[in-house]
Amino acid sequence: MKPIKLMSVLLGLCFFMGLIVASTVFSANEKETGSGMIDSAQVSPVSKKTGTGEHNQVRHDKMIMAAKKEDAGIAQQVKVEEQLGEFIFKDAVFKDSTGKQVRLGDLFDKPVVILPIYFMCTSICNFLQADLANALNQVGPEPGKDFNVISLSFADDEDYTNAYTAKQNYMNLITRDFPPENWFYLTGDMTNIRKVTDSLGYFFIKKKKHFYIHPSAMMVLAKDGMITRYLYGPNFLPFDIGMALSEAEKGETGISIKRGVLAFCFDYDPANKTYVFKIFRITGTAILILLLGFVAFLVYPSKKKSRESP
Repeated sequence: MKPIKLMSVLLGLCFFMGLIVASTVFSANEKETGSGMIDSAQVSPVSKKTGTGEHNQVRHDKMIMAAKKEDAGIAQQVKVEEQLGEFIFKDAVFKDSTGKQVRLGDLFDKPVVILPIYFMCTSICNFLQADLANALNQVGPEPGKDFNVISLSFADDEDYTNAYTAKQNYMNLITRDFPPENWFYLTGDMTNIRKVTDSLGYFFIKKKKHFYIHPSAMMVLAKDGMITRYLYGPNFLPFDIGMALSEAEKGETGISIKRGVLAFCFDYDPANKTYVFKIFRITGTAILILLLGFVAFLVYPSKKKSRESP
């Protein structure tokens, strides 16, 4: 390799090391100033905490497969038809975990995260609720202040006592300041349940008592009840929930985008309650890619000439 090219490579490597140092310093400053960075790598597997993860999911999948054999049309009946921009049925009446009757619309004084499940489920619903609880520990928006959460039972064979037990279990997974009165656990009759789930485009089947075939999905809604985003389980990422809540705060609908890109490109801005583009990180990555390409360009011709020399 010629001295000039060797010098160029060394300078490039020095620049690369400087970029790493700058990125480390910048990240440290972010932690000190509390920028609210959320990344998919920070999410802890819920199954390690609850013991309801992959094993129960497999068991639930087997039950679904068995049900599919019994009913060839189940795939057309159990589904989610996204209703973005439409409104949830707010006049439905349920009972909360204390047995108090509540009108669904009265819970929409702020954006809402709603998770349709049933409390006596021994498999995937447990995982979904635990995963949601752990994700809520890490979202940027403040629970109770910026949003409410609703766990809605679609099982008409459950009552407020089941809701009470479930709420006690999953509130124990919350490690941040989260007013328990802002996470509602609701049960009701099938008429009210269907009006709500149909308005959400969420379709399920009751096969027998305490056994339901259902999608794994969660919805985020604006405070006026408009559906703004669908999030699909079994894993809910804090970033995805935070982004959806930012959209709901503005009354904007969103679509599911590849998680890895968003988790890398955006940060939560708690002052403006929004996710902002991570320009430093993206610029740094672009520079790094160009730098590696430049080094490869310098090194490759020299190797080619060496092979061609007698």
